[in-house]
This record gives sequence, structure tokens and C-alpha cells, in this order.
Amino acid sequence: MTKNILILALAAITLFACNKTDDPQTTDPLVIKQNDIAVLDTRVADFMSKYSIPGASLAVSKNGKLVYSKGYGFADQAANEKVTASHRFRLASVSKTFTGAAIMKLVQDGKLSLDSKVFGIDALLGTEYGTPPYNAQLSAMTVRHLLQHISGSWGGSTGGDVIDYYPEYNTKQLLDWVLNTRTNPKEPGTFYDYSNVGFWIAGRIVEKVSGKSYVEYVKSILAPAGITQIDIAGKTEAERKTNEVKYYGQEGDAPYVYVIAFPRRDSDGGLISTAPDLLRFITAIDGFSGRADILNQSSLEAMTTAPSFNPFYACGIGIWDDQNLWYNYGSLPGTRTGFMRHDNGMCVALLLNSRVDPLTGETEFAQAMQNVMLDILKSTVYQWQDIDQF
Repeated sequence: MTKNILILALAAITLFACNKTDDPQTTDPLVIKQNDIAVLDTRVADFMSKYSIPGASLAVSKNGKLVYSKGYGFADQAANEKVTASHRFRLASVSKTFTGAAIMKLVQDGKLSLDSKVFGIDALLGTEYGTPPYNAQLSAMTVRHLLQHISGSWGGSTGGDVIDYYPEYNTKQLLDWVLNTRTNPKEPGTFYDYSNVGFWIAGRIVEKVSGKSYVEYVKSILAPAGITQIDIAGKTEAERKTNEVKYYGQEGDAPYVYVIAFPRRDSDGGLISTAPDLLRFITAIDGFSGRADILNQSSLEAMTTAPSFNPFYACGIGIWDDQNLWYNYGSLPGTRTGFMRHDNGMCVALLLNSRVDPLTGETEFAQAMQNVMLDILKSTVYQWQDIDQF
């Protein structure tokens, strides 16, 4: 994962917006209707058309206010159902930012430390998984190591990411297998290697310490910010949640859209949300004064502080100092998502229900998505209304 691969996506074909301020049936004279920004909508539609994206949802905030919210293209092509601001999308690895915030809330509440050990006697997960005694690298692993992808294990260069192995296994069965059969080749805290397994384990810590399921704890800390559309993705098309879009795999992705091991994959990539609720979350951890944050300043600083040897990824969030922003993105078969938070007070979220097959040009696609999002954050062409649709 590199700092300058930040994705964003929008959907093609027909454009449609639906939110509380642009409802054509609205008669309340106090409600200011959102005005469409034609040049922005055209750019999004062109991007979608070029990369064959059926549907997308965009949300933009300025100084804590939701100033633009719109759906593009189709949530369900066969049913001719157009995307609205109320449609939910799989967030994929954007879920990791929620996991980072959940851990930081537990730290803030004095329930654990980022430097708490994960496995072993008196550690957070004790010896309930795998077969002790554990090796030295596993015993040295901390919460911080998991959140910064520096655990020394379970990434592409440290034994392989096995998050989707044995989809029939429950959480305990898979984690037992991981600890018993996958080696820990690197000393924790010395080597960056992106790992879904690490964040999945962080979800188990959230559950053990909070006494709630991962998703219920996440919902509980987000509720004060008015965030209500977060949930766990279903595995099959039939298990889609209310107002959830359909997903479309391109080329080699097509067979894998509805076989991902949800809901087991919760804390590393299993959440769904609307674009406006994703921005509600980002503006609740952005450190700006526009909306109340769910984390205090000390917690936010810890969450956005990266290790010196890899300054591009902190605790569930990417750091792009050259562009003065935080970000994260997600990618799964049939899904591409992203958000950015800029120091200028602008935030953007973009959710798609397809992606380019990684084997046939995803890098160009990701770069194009990134450029759309950066343009939204930084361009002076777009005249944002002084409205708040949160």
C-alpha cells in the first residue's frame, strides 16, 4: 500500500441525487435545496464511464458541514434502481479506520494501552487462541503493531495474508489455525507489511475488552455522532442489507463478488455504510471544531502518528504529509471505496459498487480515483453552498 494510491470512485451512466435537501417534494421553506454542480457531476460520470463503474455515492463536507451528497448510476442494473445518498456500500478496508477508532476509544477510556501485549499469559487475548507456549515474536506483539501493520506476521512478505482461508471456519477455528500453523518471521515493530489478519485480530481485542460484538461496540461509540447506517456485510447477494447496492465484478473479479468470508471478516473489511454516514464518522475524528469528535485530542494524535520507519500509515489511517491529508481506501471484488480528510477543512467520501480487475489495470484506475478526490478537496472551481445536510 503506498501513500499515493488513494482511491476514489464514482459511478457512470445516469446521475441521480437524493437527500434531505434535494428532495423535489420538499415544501419546507427553511430547507435549502442542494444545487447540482454540473462540472463535478460530469467529471464523476466520465470517470465512471471510462472504468465501467455501474454505481457510486459521493459525499463532501466543508468545515464539518455536509455540503454535497449525491448518487450516480445504478444500485441494481437489472432492476433499473438508481443510487441515492441512502444506499449502503461495502467499505472494504475503510473498515480498518473504524477499528482504529474503536481501539482508540478503549484506550481513551482506560481499558487498554496501544502497547498492551496481545497474546500470552496476562495479555489481552491470553492463551485462548492457538496452542501455547507462543514463540517470541508472537508474545512480543502489541495492539500498536496490529494497527500499524508492523506485527511482523501475516502480510504478503511475512507468511501471506490468509484472511479468506477456510471460509467454513468460525473465528476461533481460523485464529487457532493461524497461530498454530503460520510462522511469525519478523520481529514486531521493525517491518511494515499490510495485513488484514492483524486488523481482524484487533477486532477480537475490541470484543474481549468491551464485552460486546465488534459491530455492536462500533455502533455504540458512533451513535452520539448520529451515525446509524453502519452494519456488517452479508456474504451472498441474498444476504444484502436494507438499501445495500448490488456489486459487479469485472473480468477475473466476477466469480468472487459474493464468496468473501463475511461476516467473519468484520474488523478488517466487513462494514457497510452510506457515503454521508462515512463522512459523519470522518468528521467525528477529524480534529476540527466544526463537529464534536468522539475522540479527544490525545487519542487523535495517537491514532494519526505513524512509526518513523514507515511514516505513511498510522493506526488504521493513511498519512499523506505532502498533500496535508489523512485517508484510507478499500478494495474487494465488486467494491472500491475511499475517503480523504484535508487540513483545509474539506473531507470527501466516494463509494463504488465495482472496480477494475487488479490483473488488468487497477493501478491506473486507483490513480484516477485518487485524482478525482484530490480535485474535490483542493479545487476552487466548485462553489460549495453554505448548507449542512448532516
